[in-house]
Amino acid sequence: MSLRKALVALVVPLLALVVVAPPGADGAVRHDRASGIPRTYDAALRHFAHATGTEHAYKKFVTPSGNIYCALKMGIPTGCELSEGAIRDPGVCPGNPVSEYVGRVEFHRGRAVPICNTDTIRTPGAKTLKYGDIAHIPGWHYACLSEEIGVTCINENKTEGFFLHRGEYVIFNAG
Repeated sequence: MSLRKALVALVVPLLALVVVAPPGADGAVRHDRASGIPRTYDAALRHFAHATGTEHAYKKFVTPSGNIYCALKMGIPTGCELSEGAIRDPGVCPGNPVSEYVGRVEFHRGRAVPICNTDTIRTPGAKTLKYGDIAHIPGWHYACLSEEIGVTCINENKTEGFFLHRGEYVIFNAG
Protein backbone atom coordinates (compact mmCIF):
# COMPACT_ATOMS: atom_id res chain seq x y z
CA MET A 1 0.00 0.00 0.00
CA SER A 2 1.36 3.41 -0.92
CA LEU A 3 1.89 6.10 1.67
CA ARG A 4 -0.84 8.20 0.00
CA LYS A 5 -3.42 5.38 0.24
CA ALA A 6 -2.48 4.72 3.86
CA LEU A 7 -2.84 8.41 4.71
CA VAL A 8 -6.22 8.63 2.97
CA ALA A 9 -7.38 5.48 4.78
CA LEU A 10 -6.49 7.12 8.09
CA VAL A 11 -7.64 10.71 7.50
CA VAL A 12 -11.03 10.09 5.82
CA PRO A 13 -12.57 8.20 8.79
CA LEU A 14 -11.30 10.86 11.20
CA LEU A 15 -12.81 13.66 9.12
CA ALA A 16 -16.09 11.75 8.91
CA LEU A 17 -16.18 11.45 12.69
CA VAL A 18 -15.64 15.19 13.12
CA VAL A 19 -18.39 16.02 10.60
CA VAL A 20 -20.95 13.46 11.87
CA ALA A 21 -20.46 14.02 15.61
CA PRO A 22 -20.60 17.75 16.38
CA PRO A 23 -18.91 18.88 19.56
CA GLY A 24 -20.93 19.11 22.74
CA ALA A 25 -20.06 21.07 25.86
CA ASP A 26 -16.48 22.36 25.80
CA GLY A 27 -15.60 20.39 22.67
CA ALA A 28 -16.64 16.99 24.04
CA VAL A 29 -17.88 14.79 21.22
CA ARG A 30 -21.59 14.15 21.36
CA HIS A 31 -22.94 10.79 20.37
CA ASP A 32 -24.96 10.75 17.18
CA ARG A 33 -28.69 10.12 17.20
CA ALA A 34 -28.20 6.54 16.04
CA SER A 35 -26.86 5.67 19.48
CA GLY A 36 -30.39 5.81 20.86
CA ILE A 37 -29.74 8.44 23.53
CA PRO A 38 -32.99 10.25 24.37
CA ARG A 39 -32.60 13.97 23.68
CA THR A 40 -36.23 15.01 24.26
CA TYR A 41 -38.90 14.17 26.82
CA ASP A 42 -40.91 12.33 24.15
CA ALA A 43 -37.86 10.22 23.26
CA ALA A 44 -37.42 9.44 26.97
CA LEU A 45 -41.05 8.31 27.18
CA ARG A 46 -40.45 5.97 24.24
CA HIS A 47 -37.48 4.46 26.13
CA PHE A 48 -39.74 3.85 29.14
CA ALA A 49 -42.46 2.36 26.89
CA HIS A 50 -39.95 -0.08 25.39
CA ALA A 51 -38.30 -1.04 28.68
CA THR A 52 -37.91 -4.81 28.79
CA GLY A 53 -37.45 -5.28 32.53
CA THR A 54 -39.59 -4.81 35.59
CA GLU A 55 -40.43 -1.90 37.88
CA HIS A 56 -38.87 -1.69 41.34
CA ALA A 57 -39.63 0.59 44.30
CA TYR A 58 -35.94 1.37 44.89
CA LYS A 59 -35.23 4.62 46.74
CA LYS A 60 -31.60 4.39 45.65
CA PHE A 61 -29.88 2.27 43.06
CA VAL A 62 -26.69 1.74 41.14
CA THR A 63 -26.38 0.57 37.54
CA PRO A 64 -24.83 -2.86 36.86
CA SER A 65 -21.57 -1.15 35.79
CA GLY A 66 -21.47 0.60 39.18
CA ASN A 67 -20.73 3.92 37.49
CA ILE A 68 -24.11 5.61 37.95
CA TYR A 69 -25.79 5.99 41.33
CA CYS A 70 -29.28 7.44 41.69
CA ALA A 71 -31.35 8.56 44.67
CA LEU A 72 -35.10 8.83 44.08
CA LYS A 73 -36.52 9.62 47.49
CA MET A 74 -33.82 9.92 50.13
CA GLY A 75 -34.41 13.32 51.76
CA ILE A 76 -32.14 14.89 49.12
CA PRO A 77 -33.10 16.02 45.61
CA THR A 78 -33.87 13.18 43.22
CA GLY A 79 -30.86 12.77 40.97
CA CYS A 80 -28.07 10.62 39.58
CA GLU A 81 -24.30 10.94 39.67
CA LEU A 82 -21.32 9.46 37.90
CA SER A 83 -18.42 7.75 39.65
CA GLU A 84 -16.25 8.26 36.58
CA GLY A 85 -16.64 10.30 33.43
CA ALA A 86 -17.80 13.69 34.73
CA ILE A 87 -18.38 16.20 31.95
CA ARG A 88 -16.19 19.31 31.71
CA ASP A 89 -18.66 22.13 31.24
CA PRO A 90 -17.36 25.60 32.19
CA GLY A 91 -20.57 27.13 30.80
CA VAL A 92 -22.55 25.42 33.55
CA CYS A 93 -19.85 25.78 36.21
CA PRO A 94 -18.67 29.39 35.64
CA GLY A 95 -16.38 30.72 38.31
CA ASN A 96 -16.54 27.50 40.31
CA PRO A 97 -13.12 27.44 41.99
CA VAL A 98 -13.32 23.75 42.80
CA SER A 99 -14.87 22.01 39.80
CA GLU A 100 -15.58 22.70 36.13
CA TYR A 101 -17.11 19.23 35.80
CA VAL A 102 -20.75 18.20 35.92
CA GLY A 103 -20.85 14.92 37.79
CA ARG A 104 -24.49 14.85 38.85
CA VAL A 105 -27.92 15.87 37.58
CA GLU A 106 -30.73 16.57 40.07
CA PHE A 107 -34.32 17.70 40.00
CA HIS A 108 -34.82 21.09 41.68
CA ARG A 109 -38.41 22.34 41.79
CA GLY A 110 -39.20 19.70 39.18
CA ARG A 111 -36.54 20.84 36.70
CA ALA A 112 -33.45 18.82 35.82
CA VAL A 113 -30.32 20.77 36.76
CA PRO A 114 -26.65 19.85 36.13
CA ILE A 115 -24.54 20.01 39.30
CA CYS A 116 -20.82 20.84 39.42
CA ASN A 117 -20.21 18.62 42.39
CA THR A 118 -17.18 17.81 44.48
CA ASP A 119 -19.22 15.79 46.96
CA THR A 120 -21.25 12.62 46.56
CA ILE A 121 -24.82 11.56 47.23
CA ARG A 122 -23.82 7.89 47.43
CA THR A 123 -24.80 5.97 50.52
CA PRO A 124 -24.26 2.28 51.25
CA GLY A 125 -26.88 -0.33 50.50
CA ALA A 126 -28.02 0.74 47.05
CA LYS A 127 -29.58 -2.06 45.04
CA THR A 128 -28.48 -2.82 41.49
CA LEU A 129 -31.10 -1.81 38.93
CA LYS A 130 -30.61 -4.18 36.01
CA TYR A 131 -30.50 -2.81 32.49
CA GLY A 132 -34.05 -2.53 31.19
CA ASP A 133 -35.54 -2.09 34.69
CA ILE A 134 -37.32 1.00 36.02
CA ALA A 135 -37.05 2.48 39.51
CA HIS A 136 -40.28 4.17 40.62
CA ILE A 137 -41.67 4.71 44.11
CA PRO A 138 -45.50 4.40 44.18
CA GLY A 139 -46.99 7.87 44.68
CA TRP A 140 -43.70 9.57 43.74
CA HIS A 141 -43.60 11.46 40.43
CA TYR A 142 -40.04 10.60 39.40
CA ALA A 143 -38.94 7.47 37.58
CA CYS A 144 -35.56 6.30 36.26
CA LEU A 145 -34.72 3.72 33.62
CA SER A 146 -31.40 1.86 33.65
CA GLU A 147 -30.03 0.95 30.21
CA GLU A 148 -26.63 -0.10 28.93
CA ILE A 149 -26.30 3.34 27.31
CA GLY A 150 -26.98 5.17 30.61
CA VAL A 151 -29.81 6.27 32.89
CA THR A 152 -32.88 8.29 31.90
CA CYS A 153 -34.96 9.96 34.62
CA ILE A 154 -38.24 11.78 34.13
CA ASN A 155 -40.68 13.86 36.13
CA GLU A 156 -44.03 12.25 35.38
CA ASN A 157 -45.94 15.42 36.37
CA LYS A 158 -44.03 17.72 34.01
CA THR A 159 -42.30 17.28 30.66
CA GLU A 160 -38.86 17.40 32.25
CA GLY A 161 -36.03 14.98 32.74
CA PHE A 162 -32.47 14.03 31.92
CA PHE A 163 -30.17 11.37 30.52
CA LEU A 164 -26.76 10.67 32.04
CA HIS A 165 -23.83 8.46 31.13
CA ARG A 166 -20.04 8.59 31.19
CA GLY A 167 -18.93 11.75 29.37
CA GLU A 168 -22.35 13.20 28.53
CA TYR A 169 -25.61 14.43 29.96
CA VAL A 170 -28.77 15.65 28.25
CA ILE A 171 -31.39 17.86 29.92
CA PHE A 172 -34.91 17.98 28.54
CA ASN A 173 -36.89 20.69 30.36
CA ALA A 174 -39.91 21.72 28.32
CA GLY A 175 -41.15 24.71 30.23
